[in-house]
Amino acid sequence: MDTTTTTNIQFNPIDVSSLQSVVNIYQNKKHDHHDFEIGLSPFTNHFGLPLSIACFENRVIGYAFVIRNKAGETEINSYWEKEFYSIEAEHDLKFHAQKTLDSMFADPETRAIKLQNAIDRLSNWLNSCN
Repeated sequence: MDTTTTTNIQFNPIDVSSLQSVVNIYQNKKHDHHDFEIGLSPFTNHFGLPLSIACFENRVIGYAFVIRNKAGETEINSYWEKEFYSIEAEHDLKFHAQKTLDSMFADPETRAIKLQNAIDRLSNWLNSCN
């Protein structure tokens, strides 16, 4: 497994077992910030495609995800539980996520389409589970 550690924080690729923790962090962040549009489905392109998680003592404390921004470019962002956020940890998590993105969507010619399809499918699936 490709794991990176920053002061007792481990960075791992996301898997199904960590998805509920990621969803919880996303929903807490969505609730805390008013920059999310009201009235949308719970999971939209804002949710993106989670790529990597940050764990402390076997608990998911943050995750990095990729979205396609308004210019159509890929953008890696992260959400954290407030007490665990640090610039260094965020940098390491985003670096891990970029490596995951590059390995999952290696072909530059089909990357944008495949990425958007993956984001849409995950959002649709999560919305149907709600």
